[in-house]
Amino acid sequence: MLDLTHCECGACGKALFLRPDETLTNLSSTAYEHPLDRATLQALKALPGFPALMRWLLTHLGERSMRLVNLSTSVRCGKDQFPELAGLLDLARRRLDIPYTPSLFLTESPYANAATFGVEEPTVMVHAALLDHLDDAQVVSVLAHELGHLHADHVLYRSVATVLAGGSRLLGSVGQLLSFPLQKALYKWARCSELTADRAGLLGCRDLAASIGVLMRLAGGNRPGTVNRTKMKLAPFVQQARELARMEESSWFDGLLATLLTMDSSHPFVAWRVMHLLDWVENGNYLDILAGQYERVKRSAVA
Repeated sequence: MLDLTHCECGACGKALFLRPDETLTNLSSTAYEHPLDRATLQALKALPGFPALMRWLLTHLGERSMRLVNLSTSVRCGKDQFPELAGLLDLARRRLDIPYTPSLFLTESPYANAATFGVEEPTVMVHAALLDHLDDAQVVSVLAHELGHLHADHVLYRSVATVLAGGSRLLGSVGQLLSFPLQKALYKWARCSELTADRAGLLGCRDLAASIGVLMRLAGGNRPGTVNRTKMKLAPFVQQARELARMEESSWFDGLLATLLTMDSSHPFVAWRVMHLLDWVENGNYLDILAGQYERVKRSAVA
């Protein structure tokens, strides 16, 4: 796997790339935004009435109920409660140079997952099962992935997609009929937004093996019944993703079929995510960012 820690300039001997503990200063989310994320969101914003709908949902649904649920059913983490997990979140935050610390909650769940919500008060939610499957470097990758959603302003639109999917009964039959095309459009964008967040996950952990390892374990698990029998390897899983890339390149039908199979999902296929992450490392601007060449945001000198 890619190791940049010992890459030095042949002329001056200085490191070519940031060390794992160095931060990306004033990093703009557009520096790592996936083109599919950008294109599908622009298409959404062009829909008649879409901005007004976003404002209405934010005003009437808000995030207060979600925060009340977390305070009622989960454990809030910080310096006094599970500081180890809070420390991993802070590590990811500092590496991405995100200027705020979101609230962090741990909830009991058998499903390995994490999520973000909150426009006014950003929050990261970690399912306890995730910690059974991943080591610290992989957890940092997941937390940086969630921070990427916040950094790229994904949270509002993803929350709307969740509301339209899980809470559509509140809209009534007419509302469900009217919201169906919007729900499909939001889901398409949500799948593309995961590709941007995966890039943030890699920038936060600076470990390609860890980032791909997260996706492999989401696909195949890391249960005792597995680890007691074998040790899953990254190389064959990477080959699997490259096989998928070749299939999509050689057949338009395979690409269409994958789109149809994920139409009702907010996340793309795992191997598809690996394929796009590898392509970014090999052919995109990942190394440029770690070399200090990336788009920055201007921040006020006054805190």
